[in-house]
Amino acid sequence: MEWMRNWVLGVTCAAMVAAAAQTLLPKGAVGRISRFTGGLLLLLAVVGPVFTLDESALSQALARWRESGELAEVPAAAQVNGGAMEALIAREAGAYIAGKAATLGADCTVEVEVRTEGEYPVPWSVAVTGELTEAQKEDLRWQIEADFAIPEERQTYRTGEGGAE
Repeated sequence: MEWMRNWVLGVTCAAMVAAAAQTLLPKGAVGRISRFTGGLLLLLAVVGPVFTLDESALSQALARWRESGELAEVPAAAQVNGGAMEALIAREAGAYIAGKAATLGADCTVEVEVRTEGEYPVPWSVAVTGELTEAQKEDLRWQIEADFAIPEERQTYRTGEGGAE
């Protein structure tokens, strides 16, 4: 929560500086330049924390949150048959991982196993089949762990049709 307080404080200060500069500077070209500069300063204050985001700490916090079982209850109208929900999660997670692999330059198929933990189905393990370099595998391992909290020991990489890693 400390980062949130610092972010709000930074945005507030940037807005106050921009407003003060706008009222104190004369109209005309100097005023337009100062308004533009103030807007850029405010934009930087708003999006600045995104550039300093610690992805590793965020993924670990999300994994701990998921394991703690503190998931919000799904409203009754939004509940879906358990099997259909698991199939949907497996399909979407597999497509997402395949898309991440494609951005790394790898062509592969992905199968995701989903298990129900508590009341909610979550991606449990993943099997990637395709020709991936060691660097692509390492990048994909990290991405899967960061995005889905699936540790390396539950990730399988195969070459071709059913071949082992």
